[in-house]
This record gives sequence, C-alpha cells and structure tokens, in this order.
Amino acid sequence: MKDAASPADIALWLVLALLWSTSYTAIKVGVQTLDPVVLVAGRLVIGALALFAVLKLRRMALSGRLGDWKHYAVSGLLGSAIPFLLISYGEQTVDSALASILMGIAPVTTVFVASFVFSDEYLTPRIVLGLVFGIAGVTLLVGPEALKDLGGDLTAQLSILAAALCYGVTTIYVRRFVKRPPLEMAAGSTIFAATAMTLMAALSGSAGAIDTSAASLGIVVYLGLFSTALATLIYFQLVPRLGATRMSQVNFAVPVGGALIGATVLAESLALHQVAALGVIMIAIFLVTKKRQPKVRDAAPIRPIAGE
Repeated sequence: MKDAASPADIALWLVLALLWSTSYTAIKVGVQTLDPVVLVAGRLVIGALALFAVLKLRRMALSGRLGDWKHYAVSGLLGSAIPFLLISYGEQTVDSALASILMGIAPVTTVFVASFVFSDEYLTPRIVLGLVFGIAGVTLLVGPEALKDLGGDLTAQLSILAAALCYGVTTIYVRRFVKRPPLEMAAGSTIFAATAMTLMAALSGSAGAIDTSAASLGIVVYLGLFSTALATLIYFQLVPRLGATRMSQVNFAVPVGGALIGATVLAESLALHQVAALGVIMIAIFLVTKKRQPKVRDAAPIRPIAGE
C-alpha cells in the first residue's frame, strides 16, 4: 500500500464513486420492470463477457490453480452476486438515495476490521474523527423523517445493510489474500458470480419473466458494462494500491452522488439538511484519506492470522 495516492489513483477512485453512485439509480429503475434475480444475472453476464473479452485481447488467461479459483469465488460472491442481489431486492421499496446512504456502514466496518488485520492500517485520532463525521453525515443525510417508517421497510433496509457488510468483508479479503493481476481477478470473480446467478435465475424460474423493452435492456447493459465490468476492474486495481481503509471511503462518497442523482434523475426529495450532510461527509472522507505524517518505523508486514 502506498502512503500517498497518485493523481491517477485519485481519478480512478472518483470514477468508481461515480459508477457506484449511478448504479443505485439504475437499479431503482430496473427493478420496476425486471425481477431482481434477472437484473443481477443479466448485468453479471454482460460484465463477465466484457471482461473476458478484454482478458483475451490482452492475451491473458484465468488461473488454473484451485486456490486462485477460491479467490474468484469469494470475491465474486461476496463482492458482486450477493450484494447486487440484496441491493436489488432492497430497492424495490427503498429510495435509491436512501439505499446509497445505508451503504455508509461499509467504511466503518472496513476501517475497524482492517486495523486488526493489517499492521500498516491502524486507527488514529484523525481517522476515528473522520468516521464520526462520516456517521454523522450519513445520519444527517437520512434525516429523522426518513427513519420514521423504518419498521415498514425493515427487511429491505437490512438487505442493503447486509450488502454493505459484504463489500467491507470483500475489501479486507482482497487486500489480505489476493495477489493476482487486477484484470484477471475482475474477469474471474465476475465470471464466477455470473455463473452462480444464471443458475439461480434458471432454478427459480425468474428467467421466464424477462422484460425485453429498450429501457429495461438499456439498464441491464449499463449496469453490466459500467457498474460491473469497469467498476470491478477499477476496484481490483485500487485495493492493493490504496489499502482497505482509504479504499472503503468510496462508500462515504457514494451517498453524495446517490442522493444528488436520485434527486435530479428520479425527482426524489433532497432536503436542506441533506445538502448540509454532503459537506460533512466530504470532511469525513478528507480526514480518513488524508496522507498520514511519515513514521520513524518502517511499514510493518501484514499481521499473520491465527492458523496460518
């Protein structure tokens, strides 16, 4: 992990935040006409085909080692298939802006777990303050009026929170165990996730209710090419370079984009307190991702996990 992010890394991080922000709006539109299983399977199949094509154009191949396929499976299921499905189900009743806000739990989970797993990622007063600002910003962005009907949509909101936890665990796992090239990991994980979701769609009978309208197909293609293929490739590129803590802060940026896009594209309400919350969240991202002061000691290796 690098102490300072390069301009290219920052640009990719911002692109990833934008891609994930727009995905919540696209999913919200998509689940109006498509079964969530079909939507997720479709975007993953398109994403897998695109990534596999790029892999072949680069004259690369998937690994033949069983251990690497385990990494494909874990990152594909926990980082794509399961959270995509949970978010799609949740957004049947939860606004896209609120869905992106609920994802704010991911950075908090990742930072705390990373401080125990990695010796070069640790909690400092500045990072803790940043997390407090992040939580405060997310809470302010949601607003008390958004929480008054929590019981009515509890299952849907818990589904989105579970997806956030999946993303946090995946980021830790990728930083800790994955050493394969980013393009290979993006292709392998997406292919595994697409296979699993295609089987699920076939076995559940969801594949029989496919809406072939231009709008529905356009949503699936957009999610597949951009929010899946491109975003997954950027993700695997950035995790080893930025580390789990800084990488996870993209989920604090996602509510900013998600709330603004939900308000402008879907005409969802954006109150004054939500606008103020965006500034609080940006302060949180700055505090957590700001380059730390050089230490006298060298960066320590990753702490071994018991049993290794």
